[in-house]
Amino acid sequence: MTRTVACSTLLAVLGGAAARGAAGDKWTAQQLEVLAAMERLSESTAPGGAGADAYGEVLDADFSRWTLGSDTVDGKASWVEGVRAWFDDGWRVVDRRMRILEILVEGDLAHTRRIVEETYAGPAGESSASAAALVEVWRASEAGWRLLRVNVRTLDDDD
Repeated sequence: MTRTVACSTLLAVLGGAAARGAAGDKWTAQQLEVLAAMERLSESTAPGGAGADAYGEVLDADFSRWTLGSDTVDGKASWVEGVRAWFDDGWRVVDRRMRILEILVEGDLAHTRRIVEETYAGPAGESSASAAALVEVWRASEAGWRLLRVNVRTLDDDD
């Protein structure tokens, strides 16, 4: 069983008794902390979000991102600068839904699998949408959970 959550309501769901993991069990305290880190990442690029610096604060110093099938692996600095350019151009994520497939916490690492669907609004009223499957590794730090690795598989309409 997966759980679909509109990110704008994620924190309300997390605080309630209805917060459940993929197997229907209640989320553990550590899983809830990882979910809250996901929400901080999401909020940074939403309308009224704090932008690239806030986004970068949720990334581990050793962060890397790879889109499956590509030859490019982005490190933290290059990825945050791409987010900054996009955000400074006036783009925002106006709707985001995610299905949490798994959050497995082992020591100071959390392994997550989720599907994220986003709708973007541009500065001239244009819009676009995307859907992607994400496999992530989060690392616990004194400042909270930080995204260490993300592997992305974009999903076509017929996937």
